[in-house]
Amino acid sequence: MNRRDDMGEQLLAEHPRGEQWLQLDVTVANLTFDQLERLARLVEATPGLAPVREQLIAALPETGELAGRLASRWVRWAGLFGLPQPDLTRSRRHVLGHPYRLTTSTELDPLYLNGVLGVFDAGLGITAAPATPDGESAYERLTAAWRRVCLPSRFTPASAYGPHTQPALALLRQARDLAPATAARVLAARTALDPRAWSAARSEVHDAGIGWGFPFRSQSLFWEAVPAAEAAADQSPTDPALADALWGAAAAHAFTGRLTPATAALLRTPWQAALRPHPII
Repeated sequence: MNRRDDMGEQLLAEHPRGEQWLQLDVTVANLTFDQLERLARLVEATPGLAPVREQLIAALPETGELAGRLASRWVRWAGLFGLPQPDLTRSRRHVLGHPYRLTTSTELDPLYLNGVLGVFDAGLGITAAPATPDGESAYERLTAAWRRVCLPSRFTPASAYGPHTQPALALLRQARDLAPATAARVLAARTALDPRAWSAARSEVHDAGIGWGFPFRSQSLFWEAVPAAEAAADQSPTDPALADALWGAAAAHAFTGRLTPATAALLRTPWQAALRPHPII
């Protein structure tokens, strides 16, 4: 079975902190620059985080499902936050340690990186800390900054992308059940578009998110589209252009009223073109 780029419904249902993981996802999509700076200050002021991180990562079974899914999420968050990607030819534990090794980089802003590490810490603490006294202590330490800065959140999974979240997510759910031929038409329609025009549209969505006050909403929505594209194509990984096409259609919904009509129409084009009735030849 291919591993989709998510935490897995069954794993979350069985995990004692599965609901908290869903909360984390929502807060990441709605993270503000102010929250990121506050996370950074708290992470910087908390001593002894490094050994807690190392112990939890070392204790994860290398071949276990959780380690694999967390490594996949680390790749997703590296892309979301603009961090260098880990070396995927290395072990899962190496991938999980990757964001923390970036603290030695001279090319990344330390304040920004520490804010981002507050998100990785929360993800690690929620999922990997065992239900033991020592595990609960590790959980408390690694999630403290996130809980203080991001909770309670005024957003839920049903409103993570604003007032038009539901149409956007409904489209992605529909995409998961596309027939292979229809998914192929979505991909073909996307690759036929002018790359410069699509890039400009993507930039407009990103800028609209910043203007809205939620700079990571656009990219978070893209990563919602990735597992939908993998399910539609029944292939993991699949062509990024398919995820891009699904993201565009979902973003046109989620960012209703925040994009120019021309941009919204372009973003919908691959989806709408593929779903029009096609004559049987």
